Amino acid sequence: MLRPRVAPIWILAVALGIHAILFAISAVHSPTPAGDFDRYYEIGSTAGRPYVDYQVEHPIGTLLVFKTLAQLPGGRASFGLGVVVLDLIADAIIVASLVWGWGLVAAAYFAAALIPVLGLFFNRIDAWSTAAAILAVAGWKRKSPLTLGAALAIGGAFKLWPLVLVPWRDRRSLVALAAFAATAAALAGTALWIAGVNGVMQVLTFRGATGWQIESLVGSVVHLAGSPTLRMESGSWRIGATSGPVSIAMFLAAAPICFWSSWRGARLNRVGAGWLASVSALMLLSALLSAQFVIWLAPAGAIAWEEGDKRLALLTALSIVLTEALWNSYESVLSGELRALLIVVVRNLVLVVLAVSTIVRLSEQPA
Repeated sequence: MLRPRVAPIWILAVALGIHAILFAISAVHSPTPAGDFDRYYEIGSTAGRPYVDYQVEHPIGTLLVFKTLAQLPGGRASFGLGVVVLDLIADAIIVASLVWGWGLVAAAYFAAALIPVLGLFFNRIDAWSTAAAILAVAGWKRKSPLTLGAALAIGGAFKLWPLVLVPWRDRRSLVALAAFAATAAALAGTALWIAGVNGVMQVLTFRGATGWQIESLVGSVVHLAGSPTLRMESGSWRIGATSGPVSIAMFLAAAPICFWSSWRGARLNRVGAGWLASVSALMLLSALLSAQFVIWLAPAGAIAWEEGDKRLALLTALSIVLTEALWNSYESVLSGELRALLIVVVRNLVLVVLAVSTIVRLSEQPA
């Protein structure tokens, strides 16, 4: 006799309970000195003109949040807690958007699949752009073009990657594009007023970094080959040599793949697959692939599961698990231990398989 399956609501409840525990742990530790939080606070509290008097590797939306949080009484301690609380709010937005657009099963997948990397989720800022991106796509699903356009522009102001999601499909797309253009124009105008064109280059090149980050596709292979050039640069461990123009050229090479994938996914009503294809391609064709970037894929894996693309959802979950494995052994990665280096390479190979198989699936399905 078959056992009854566990209801999605219970999976979601248990998973969110774990989210709450990890949030509480992160909140308690948020005042403790930590590289990323300290850098965020440095950006928010430094006097002068951002991007001009001092370098900033984050887009205008993230900068404005940092500046706001840095004004809280309590200094660095309040700032760190503020970041963690905003991550919790973003978590709630992601779950609510998935329920709104695709139901409890998708929300349960996301909440459960994210558990391995919750430590990163509540101690970085990638939750903000992810929340805006899933809200935008949920707006597309629920035929709310204003939500789609505005949220997508806001997501791009936190991190650039949501801009590769282009689920335009019908006449409502004109309204969504108008909302996107108006929101983006306001944010871009603010950015130009504060920083000028120089700020764009700092964001695209991550403060002019000249090496491959060791978790990136190219960097992991160079590191495995035993390059002696490992160093801390622009806040990340990097290896080998590259340049700003190379980073921009890789982004431009990824752009057509990304835009086609997300457009095709929307056209086929496979927006989860479109998201997975476009964002995984962007991640792979980048000099920087920090561990927390895998968070960007989790909502798309949830949508893919609900849309019937379970193999893609399982590959997404596997990439998350492998990312946590490499993060837990990061000291071994830095010391060049073969087993740890292979975990990074294998994780990247899983992302390659995910990107290629998703693109193939999108191209083979009839419109």
